[in-house]
Amino acid sequence: MERERFIVGIYNYCDYWCPRCAFTRRCRNFSMGDALEREARGEPPPDDTGNAAFWNRLADTLGQAAASGRAAEWDEAVSEDDLLEPDPAWEAREESLQQAVEAHPLTHLARDYRTRVPPWLEAADADLKRVAAEMVEAARGGVGVDALTNEAHDIGEMIEVISWYHTLIPSKLNRALRGMMESGDEDLSDLLAGFRLEDANGSAKVVLIAIDRSMAAWLRLREILPDREDSILGMLALLSRMRRMLRAALPGAESFRRPGFDGEPEEDD
Repeated sequence: MERERFIVGIYNYCDYWCPRCAFTRRCRNFSMGDALEREARGEPPPDDTGNAAFWNRLADTLGQAAASGRAAEWDEAVSEDDLLEPDPAWEAREESLQQAVEAHPLTHLARDYRTRVPPWLEAADADLKRVAAEMVEAARGGVGVDALTNEAHDIGEMIEVISWYHTLIPSKLNRALRGMMESGDEDLSDLLAGFRLEDANGSAKVVLIAIDRSMAAWLRLREILPDREDSILGMLALLSRMRRMLRAALPGAESFRRPGFDGEPEEDD
């Protein structure tokens, strides 16, 4: 039942927008976060055995108990000094990898976009308030109230989409680029290199989805705020270039199947 409930790895390739996700009940990360929030509020964990939360908590406890047992064996084999000893070769590789990610053109594009969005929203505030005032005035006249209501919701949706994804794109892109570069490391086994590339494709797909949704939102705002067309076209051009370069860098991204979101994961034979 536990395996059927939780989709393995679903949280690795999501956009972290939990309030809008249809899979929160099947996400282990969300379930654990919800429990932590209850604990922070001082709410005791449910002890009612007729409550599903009791059994979900027990399942997690069983897993932790097994892990702690294995940890005891690990502690006997590895000393604390071994764990804390720095590895100069590993640290050098990590620094070199991070520098390569930082220098990648896609990183610069993503950061440029992230930097541009907040001041654009601030500068557009007066125009958006003017549109809102016009809508209120039209509604007072009793003309097209339903259409005006839908449009107001639509504008709010577009602003929210742009606000959410402009910070997600750089972080997910960073992970995609790291995985892509790591997959080309000659010191990695073929299996591990394949895993790195697969993870890079999954992260890149989330970025592509975020770009597409952001572009759709900008196009809608272009209709609403024609006076800001030039700046909006600049945002669209930046996102389009980012999308084109990401597709070229990781051509397997679009065909990647995200667990849950792109259908149920296939069972192993």
